[in-house]
Amino acid sequence: MKTQQSANTAKATVDFICPTWNNETILNRFVMSLVRFTAEPFRLVIVNNGDKPIYFTHQDPRVIVLTAGKNLGWMGGINAGLEWVRANDPAKYICFINDDVQVLEHDYGWLPKMLKAFEKPGVGAVGPTSNAIMGYQSFHHVGLPPYLETAALSGMCMLVKREVIEKIGGLDENLPGGDDLDYSIRIRDAGYRLGICRRTFLFHHYGQTGKRVHGEYWDSQAHSEAINAALIKKHGFKAWYTTANNMLPGGGGYDFVASEEKLALEELAPHLDGKVLDLGCGGKKIDPRVIGVDIRPNGDYGVGYNAIIPSGGEVACDVVELKPFADKSVDAILAKHLTEHLIRPIPALREWGRVLKDGGRLVIIVPDWRYCESISCDPSHTAAYTPDSLKDIIEASGCFKVTRTESVEPGYVFMVSCERLPRISTHYYYHVTTQTAGTCSCHPALGHPAMAVAA
Repeated sequence: MKTQQSANTAKATVDFICPTWNNETILNRFVMSLVRFTAEPFRLVIVNNGDKPIYFTHQDPRVIVLTAGKNLGWMGGINAGLEWVRANDPAKYICFINDDVQVLEHDYGWLPKMLKAFEKPGVGAVGPTSNAIMGYQSFHHVGLPPYLETAALSGMCMLVKREVIEKIGGLDENLPGGDDLDYSIRIRDAGYRLGICRRTFLFHHYGQTGKRVHGEYWDSQAHSEAINAALIKKHGFKAWYTTANNMLPGGGGYDFVASEEKLALEELAPHLDGKVLDLGCGGKKIDPRVIGVDIRPNGDYGVGYNAIIPSGGEVACDVVELKPFADKSVDAILAKHLTEHLIRPIPALREWGRVLKDGGRLVIIVPDWRYCESISCDPSHTAAYTPDSLKDIIEASGCFKVTRTESVEPGYVFMVSCERLPRISTHYYYHVTTQTAGTCSCHPALGHPAMAVAA
């Protein structure tokens, strides 16, 4: 049955379910941060397990309070919230969340970033990073990709597709704890993947309820052993062990650097006996046979990551002004993690087209905006691309035809490979503003009119 509250919030993208027990101060911090810094339609269902009414410092129609009348515990509270949500216009995504979580100020994109992860095939649930959390969700891990597949997600904040919940049901209230590990196993057994969005960070105050309710037994060795025994009895030793130790079948995950270099070399291989430029090569060229081009002279140090790695380039010049190289003198060009740094990509593409031979190869690798917040992850990035948007810009330069687009595992980077269109006999054009005659060597197949800009 629909209520007025459900009607007011029926268009929510996410339903949050948050059990709480006599924790008003910390709960208010959570609610205020969620309301102020969430740039996505949502509804928050608070299940009050306590014996006191909740008074909010800020009233919001998106916040619904269900009074349990007794302490249902975490799992019982989540299931009570699920029952209400499913009867009142449930959102496409449902998030189990602790009352001691806090959204960081001005991180309005924290939830959209997590939702983006569901665009990857087979993802059934996603979690953020935090200061007090298990596995690769901990912010103490460094050098990990923006999205990472995992064997287990913490219940601190678990964003789940509603279709998954409809398929496997709610939490198992018979367990002594470990509901997040149990639910992770059940989601994976149902054929879905679990993902970590490492571009989202939520602060976790941690341990605000368990010890107040259960005393020192909570999180003790005896408690942990009881949880492990229950999970082993339910799922078997192998499923418990691989989940508790975050071991996915096949193990090892993806080495995205090796993956992108493998794809690039597949495209460059026919040209490696000729002249190949590795633009913006930094401290390491992709192959000893290529010519490294970098704005830093060989051996010089830069900033950031390059502060500890000297330049490995043989030619020092600006990659958008390849003055050391003559027209039609280069067989192939690699621009790996370079194009997203360029303020004016089309003039750069035309300059690269100038030095490439007809039929020459251009390989570009950039972050994929669909799965990676490419601008916020690096302040030197000036642009964000999807395969379609980059293809449009490349072909707008008038110099190239895109022949291959490939995602780099685990999917937050992609490669585009292009062929330099052959120059044709010079034809005349007229400058739009001055009406003076000039020439253009663009390819007519791209449909350039008489007033085209020279390639």
